Amino acid sequence: MNENDKLIEEMIRDADKAGEPGGLKKKQVLSEGDDETPPSIVSEISSAEYVWIYDTRTGDRSKCNRNMLMQHLKKKRPDGSTVFTTKDPGFRPAQGKHKCLLHPDGPNRKHYDELGLPVCKKANLASPFQVRRHMQKRHKQEWATIEEERIEAEKQEEREFRQQLLGKNQAPLYLSEKDKQILKDNK
Repeated sequence: MNENDKLIEEMIRDADKAGEPGGLKKKQVLSEGDDETPPSIVSEISSAEYVWIYDTRTGDRSKCNRNMLMQHLKKKRPDGSTVFTTKDPGFRPAQGKHKCLLHPDGPNRKHYDELGLPVCKKANLASPFQVRRHMQKRHKQEWATIEEERIEAEKQEEREFRQQLLGKNQAPLYLSEKDKQILKDNK
């Protein structure tokens, strides 16, 4: 066994345990049962076990099944350095502080609840650009709803501004059908 294999064996032995994925716990009641069937209770959970591995450059932590640990620890970068280690490198990737527009602490959350938009807990986006891209990619319909409201509000603001410029008693030079309806409704 060469020196590299010995180091990998040592890392495997010393890897920190990570919790099992999923929500099952021993003695957890899955169903109460009824007159015909007894209750279903988790009696045993067995797996190869999960451990934490860390990216050697970014410090990013990931869960890894112990059966796959050897393969991950043998991965190399083009420069020959290892990709993962079981030892915490002591640093973490930089994380942003911007929140998804649908975050529970968002300023418009109450309005979004009225619209029936879902909640998103994403709160580590690096920039407003990433917030917009997150919305466009992860919440396409919600983004369309928010954008449509924003555009409509801008149009209404523009109409009101034009009315102020032209004066309230003077008729505007051009009125769209929508503008005509709004004026008719406001009378």
